[in-house]
Amino acid sequence: MASSSTRPIVTLEGHEPYVIHYPEGKHHEYKNVSSISYFPDGKQMISGSGDKTIRRWNLRDGKEIEKARGVCENRINAVGVSRDGRWVVAAGWQLKVSEVETGIVRTFNEGDWIDCIDISADSTLLASAHFRTVRIWNLNTGEIVAGPFNLDDHNVGHISLRFSEDSRKLAVMSYWKPYVLQVWDVQTQKLVVQKSTPDILPMHLTVPVFWTTKDKSIVTAFTFTRYFPTTIYEFDASTLKTVGAPFKGDTDFITNLALSHDSVLLASSSFDAIKLWAFQSRQLLASFDVTFQILSLVLSPDSRQLAYTNWDNTNIYICNIPANVLASIGLAEEPQPSFDVIPRPVHCKPVIVPIVSSIPRPLPTRDPRTFKQFLRNLLSSRMDTVRTGVPRDPLDFPATSPLPRPLINPNGNSRSTPAPLTTQSPFTSHSHRLSMRWPFRTRQALPAIDVVDVPLAPAKLRYAAAGAPSNDDDSLIRDEDYVPPPSHNPGSRSGSVNTGEHGKGRFCFCL
Repeated sequence: MASSSTRPIVTLEGHEPYVIHYPEGKHHEYKNVSSISYFPDGKQMISGSGDKTIRRWNLRDGKEIEKARGVCENRINAVGVSRDGRWVVAAGWQLKVSEVETGIVRTFNEGDWIDCIDISADSTLLASAHFRTVRIWNLNTGEIVAGPFNLDDHNVGHISLRFSEDSRKLAVMSYWKPYVLQVWDVQTQKLVVQKSTPDILPMHLTVPVFWTTKDKSIVTAFTFTRYFPTTIYEFDASTLKTVGAPFKGDTDFITNLALSHDSVLLASSSFDAIKLWAFQSRQLLASFDVTFQILSLVLSPDSRQLAYTNWDNTNIYICNIPANVLASIGLAEEPQPSFDVIPRPVHCKPVIVPIVSSIPRPLPTRDPRTFKQFLRNLLSSRMDTVRTGVPRDPLDFPATSPLPRPLINPNGNSRSTPAPLTTQSPFTSHSHRLSMRWPFRTRQALPAIDVVDVPLAPAKLRYAAAGAPSNDDDSLIRDEDYVPPPSHNPGSRSGSVNTGEHGKGRFCFCL
């Protein structure tokens, strides 16, 4: 596959060159950022440099969060962020652990030059490597819980290490002479298995080592000859025998590696290129030219971005993984946030919602044509009720609706007796409910209603009770002498005059 170049979407600038003084008065100026690490949300990054600063970056605007900057007494070799985002670790001449939420900084170790660190997946343990000694710390208490693991005398120089996903094993890779890959049991603190190469020239770089999914295997750059490692191998975690085919395609020796959390995408770097691989198929997906040798290389937590530093300057470069590479590993391309353009607010037109009045509409006029149209509209709006086929209780109406008017007999003022319930079709029952609610004329005759008169008490007794003066006008008819007219209903019972005494009139119901 032909190489191409990729343009960084953001460049983080801020770290400064630093000077290292050597014996006999010699010194040299360096321009690089030694280590970088993403926060779990992928929106921030931590970096450490020989300028003795630990800096945190906001990746949305590409600027440093200056209030979170840390300053150390000596240069920084390695930094790391726990997967829960709680801890930030910086290592160099001192091993410092900072709690992000509180800002409290603790010094775990001082006086040992630490080259490499790793934080366990459960964010509880910290491993550090110094010379040929490895220790494991408890992040909450700051105490050593395992180690020191004393490596062989030939395992000196640059060391890389990595916890397994279950935090029970620790893989250690030493790039000196010879190259040695080891697996240690954290609990028993014993060496489980190791693999070494012939005695070759030492390499002054540290290539990371990774565990794959479910801790079945280990991935790193290795060699079986007397030359620098130019091939990436996968080893069985229990035997360290090679698994599958190696990753072929590099001609220069490997300087760095980065493996996604799901072990799907692998990134590697050499002196002048960055390559992307499909881990399972070993297929080379893309290759990009770089201007100088890569020093630090990491993938974002979602595997959609790649960040790196080099030996030539103090910048941090962040690039998007190409869309065709994401598609080949089963990741759909998502729009990336812009670091230069501030999104403008979107103004939407207001939605006008019609307001329906809760006041009932006036009843239609008695004109037959107007009434028929009103009835059609009313029935069409309630067809969902009619189609159910279930008779509806006449008293079942919303509490906010006005009460229905009673049907009044034109010959009296008494209330009609409701008709007994009968089995009717939905349409007939609905029409009946309409006739009971509105007093309009219909062709159906109204039922006969008995007209009665219930006097309260004789007039003289009412006047006396109220304290009113008596009225002896003979032209007025007293209640006691009033005789009601004959009833309009032939079937009604014959009435008698109420004399005001119990048991004497037909309206007394005393027993």
